[in-house]
Amino acid sequence: MAKDDTNLFPLGRTVVSKNALAVLGEAGENPKRLFERHAAGDWGVIESKSWYLNRMAVDSGYGSVASAYAVLADVRVVILTQPDRSNTVMALPDEMQKLLGGLSQ
Repeated sequence: MAKDDTNLFPLGRTVVSKNALAVLGEAGENPKRLFERHAAGDWGVIESKSWYLNRMAVDSGYGSVASAYAVLADVRVVILTQPDRSNTVMALPDEMQKLLGGLSQ
C-alpha cells in the first residue's frame, strides 16, 4: 500500500476508544485518516516542545509519539504510539490521562 511509504514509524496495533469514535462520527472524521497523519509526522495541534520530542522519538526509533487533533469545535482527540511501537491508541484527552495514570501505578 503506497500510504505506508510515507510513515515515519510503525503504529503497531491501533485502538480507538468508544468515546473518541463517537466524536469522530459526529464530526464526520475517519479515524484511519488521523492515524495516517500521525504516522506521517503531521501531529496536529501540539506545542513546539511536543513536536520536538516526537521528532527525537522518531529519529531515535524509541520513545512515545503523541498527536492531538481538533475534530469538533473545541473537542480534541489525542493519539499516542507506545515507545516500543506495539500499540497506538486514539482517545479523548481525559481518557488518555486515565490510561496513562493506570499504567504508572
